[in-house]
Amino acid sequence: MKRSPIFLLSALCLASCAGPASSLSVFSSDSSSPLSSDSSLPINAKYVYNLPKADKVQKLPSELVNALRGPVMDDIANAIEKVEGNIVLSPASYLLSVAGLASVSSAFPAASFGLNDAKANLKDMLEAWNFEYNYRRETDYGTEEDRCAFEAVVAHQSVGDAYRFDPKKRDALVGDYISTIESSVANYHEDAEHLFHDLLGYTIPVPDPQLSQDGVCTYGGFKMKDCVPGGLWTKNDAKFLLKSVSAHRFGSINYPEPLPYYKGENYEAFRMRVNHTSMVIVLPSSTSSIDQVSVASAYAEFNDKSASALTMGYVPYFHLRSEEKDLTALVGSKLTGQERFYDALLPEDTLNDLSLANVLQTSDFEFNRDGVSGESITVLAVVGSAAPEEQEHEVITLNVDRPFYAIAEKDGFPLFVNRVNSL
Repeated sequence: MKRSPIFLLSALCLASCAGPASSLSVFSSDSSSPLSSDSSLPINAKYVYNLPKADKVQKLPSELVNALRGPVMDDIANAIEKVEGNIVLSPASYLLSVAGLASVSSAFPAASFGLNDAKANLKDMLEAWNFEYNYRRETDYGTEEDRCAFEAVVAHQSVGDAYRFDPKKRDALVGDYISTIESSVANYHEDAEHLFHDLLGYTIPVPDPQLSQDGVCTYGGFKMKDCVPGGLWTKNDAKFLLKSVSAHRFGSINYPEPLPYYKGENYEAFRMRVNHTSMVIVLPSSTSSIDQVSVASAYAEFNDKSASALTMGYVPYFHLRSEEKDLTALVGSKLTGQERFYDALLPEDTLNDLSLANVLQTSDFEFNRDGVSGESITVLAVVGSAAPEEQEHEVITLNVDRPFYAIAEKDGFPLFVNRVNSL
């Protein structure tokens, strides 16, 4: 008999669970907002902002950004560089899932993942990554609106009867950050999809770890959309692998654009602004292949040594989707065997013999003339006893006309890492 899932959603998660077409309302609940459906712009308005409680829209703390750029990027780069074709992975959902597990487990090697206080770090990420920004501009030619929205969520799901959560422990955590589900082994994936698709509005499939026995799953979910009013400047017939593509064009010989830039031994890297986010492009030199460039090293060197340079060029639009990529080795290699998973949720008399089974991620990322958007879900499944130089005056031409890496960022943290081998 199917057991109905029990959803205990925190205030943070509830605010962002209205569905696919909804805005993230965690900081936008004021019904008098100028973007509400029942309101209209003042007759003489030219610029209208909607950023309620702006002081609560936080950036990821710089110390957390600096700590996580290293180990998280190393993990994701390790997985992405082993793939010959296109792939996209999200450090954001990977980190949310790891921090979510670490925050309810004892003896978890959090420092190995760049985490100091897992619970505090997770709270910082959820607060920094759950927000919405809208900007509407009235002109003589009509209305332009840009939108930047982020949603981050962590959920724990008990599968079967052996590791059901302690109601008192679960209730104690729900007001903080956590969502919980209880499911039968037969229905656990359907219940997880209901949470992410029906309640949170994700369009990508939830990774399925194919559990055949009782256990627990931790999910890290992350969505972003950063739209540009009026669109980016599109260039047609940009060459990439001997064919023409549509691309975003920046700068010109007469009006070069100053961008952060660094030239390494066998690559060039630069950061271009999208709107409220940015994207770092790591472009192998014309004499090097993408397999000869370490994206983690290049990204680290760029962050340490880049300087403003006058540039012109183009970046092709692309859309990558990677389903159920196996990241088990990344997490498993850092575990010590001393961990006791879900101590903060399981009853005291439960035999806590859980061990890691697998780690899977599904991600989708797109860059087009309207901006960038991405979704990612990472699931960590554990089961009982059965586991596994600056040039100020030279105009640098940066035509991205060969395979490249693209790292989407917010506040300096890498959210999605793309390996674009072909278009």
